Amino acid sequence: MKTQIEDWDESILDVEDYKAERALQGAVLDAIHWARRCGTDYVIWEDGRVKSLKPDETGPYEKIALENLDRINRKIAELQARSPGAPALKEKPEPQAPPP
Repeated sequence: MKTQIEDWDESILDVEDYKAERALQGAVLDAIHWARRCGTDYVIWEDGRVKSLKPDETGPYEKIALENLDRINRKIAELQARSPGAPALKEKPEPQAPPP
């Protein structure tokens, strides 16, 4: 069985997709900060192989994660502005009075 890979762009993503990506970027930053705080290596997958970074080598990766987080937050704000009345997954719709 051969895997079929299709090209796609961000137009198919919605607010919840971006919120999930934001959570992942937050986890990346947490892992970098914990590795630095504890003096342990930060392990990544880069160029098709595992790479172990010392705490003082994580700066460029933290910068990229912060830039990604900023971009994702802007995209979420943009999508929410397009449909301000749409409830998010954790929000409940306003209760409505029963019909007379």
